[in-house]
Amino acid sequence: MTEPTRRQKRRFCVAASTHRVWLVALATVLLLAGVDAAGAGISAAAGAPSSGGAKRWSTPGPQRALSGVLQPGPVVHAQAGPPAPAARAQRTPRRPGHPRRRPGPADPAPALVPDVSPRLGAPVPDPDHRPTPPPRDPRRLTLFRDTSVPVTTGLPWWKPEPSTDQSGRDIFATGNFHAEFSRDNGRNWRGLDPYTVFGPDFCCDQVTKADFSYRRQHWVLQYIPAFNEHPGGGHLVLANSRIGDFVDWRPYTITPSTFGWSDDLNLDYNDVVIGHRFLYLTTRLIRFHDGTDDYDVLAAALLRVSRADLAAGRPAHYDSITRTDTIGGGAYGEDGELRVPQGITDVAYAASTTLPEGKGRRLRLLVWPEKSQWVTTVDRDVPPFRYMTFQVPGREGDCSSKDKTVTNWCGGATSGGVFAARGRGHLWFAWAAQQYGTQRPFPYVRITVVRESDLRVGLSHDVYSRTIGHAYPAIAPDERGHIGYIDAFGGGAGNSHYFPGSMIAVFDDITPVSPSVDYFLPGKGNACSGSNPQTGDEGEWGDYLTVRGWHPGGGVWIATAMARVDDTPADCSTAGPMTIKNIVFGRERDRHVYERGIDDNRR
Repeated sequence: MTEPTRRQKRRFCVAASTHRVWLVALATVLLLAGVDAAGAGISAAAGAPSSGGAKRWSTPGPQRALSGVLQPGPVVHAQAGPPAPAARAQRTPRRPGHPRRRPGPADPAPALVPDVSPRLGAPVPDPDHRPTPPPRDPRRLTLFRDTSVPVTTGLPWWKPEPSTDQSGRDIFATGNFHAEFSRDNGRNWRGLDPYTVFGPDFCCDQVTKADFSYRRQHWVLQYIPAFNEHPGGGHLVLANSRIGDFVDWRPYTITPSTFGWSDDLNLDYNDVVIGHRFLYLTTRLIRFHDGTDDYDVLAAALLRVSRADLAAGRPAHYDSITRTDTIGGGAYGEDGELRVPQGITDVAYAASTTLPEGKGRRLRLLVWPEKSQWVTTVDRDVPPFRYMTFQVPGREGDCSSKDKTVTNWCGGATSGGVFAARGRGHLWFAWAAQQYGTQRPFPYVRITVVRESDLRVGLSHDVYSRTIGHAYPAIAPDERGHIGYIDAFGGGAGNSHYFPGSMIAVFDDITPVSPSVDYFLPGKGNACSGSNPQTGDEGEWGDYLTVRGWHPGGGVWIATAMARVDDTPADCSTAGPMTIKNIVFGRERDRHVYERGIDDNRR
């Protein structure tokens, strides 16, 4: 295999209500004690909130959001590709991994000895020893639909990073370089080419989310001119179409100046969530080093936009904030992100584990009521974990099997990717943690649950195994407030080996603490290997998977995942066989919810 050219490398993508009156009081206290932190920076207040533990941490003061209006563009009629049946697998070429970022000074207080006590739960069963109820047992975790998505237009790539949502028979699904839709519950798919729909310089992240109340499908695409060897800063397109249409899209453009920053920067690593009045979008502001593919993360950003304005296609009011305290810095290469919990209503939250000090000990919560322009900050101690990052030697994840038949596929995972969900009066936060000792011999997922009424940390639970690694978790609530879960798994102890695949799980009334699990997608081959160690490709499987609660009804989720279909040698600069899965799952007792949903033909 030949090493990819510099031109090739640069072209591709790098990687609530009245029962919460306490929020008003909290905001008032912080407003009196804190310092205004509007715009790009924030300041530290004199005191720290109660954290429930012996350690106290400095907490930024309240921050006032910037406001503005997003102007709608003309409706774009996208040219859809011809219908194609669902495929078993796709050969996909490489998507490069994260560039190397320049480390700074060491973290002053990292957690080196994690909490691995029994209070964090028992290990989940490994893929060969999980209990499986009989097929018609109402408790059985079941795949109601198991579809392999074809890449019909755009480009197939090594790390798809898929996103999806569904309403009735209508599915919209994206990957890093393609987008597909189905109007018949996944039997046939048609593609939209993200390179051409909304103009040039597309690359690479996409995400989609349905707004069921307004019957709109939202689609976020990322544009970075530097990856296409063009000058200038980047932007995002936030477009929406009627659910079931998927070809007529109203675009809105989001630039760094939307957040009060210079438009010569770029936006990267995006997510979208639907709240009560607003759509919430999270992203990061990044700056490339001249003449290189290396970049710095300058801030994490959070934007809320009027759902009613977006649905009507009129100028859309927005409020935005940026944060520099939630991206870490120092030796950790500023690899933190923000995620708003799925299932929020009239109060938005976001959380970060990537802070300037105390990594592996603390969760920082942002609290933003919809009726307020002010965002407040609350710090909470969590059971210690080893912060995982590929930026610091010795702190990267290792998901290889002990016999090395399975190579390390999670070397690009970090503890900074926090995924979140709200259900039954609690906020759930999930992130990956580094392996440690005999109790956590592989990377695992930490889940911390915070009580919404007072933001106190309650249950913490680890999704871990002594046989395989778990990374790249995603969580979402159903309409009952139960939590659906998906992650990537792989590794192996002794003579066993498991190529990277995906596991689903449910935290519900049947298994509220230790989840029911199903290793529904076994892998058949390793992640690609980088031909040049400086490219950062070794050990990357992508940045995220996706799970969404099914609508309408509870007990059902839609999710996406991917896996290799064979173990032929795979260089990251060449094509590699992959399958992209789009599934619907839940317990057998809730099959009627799924079947009723796909019989609903409303548009």
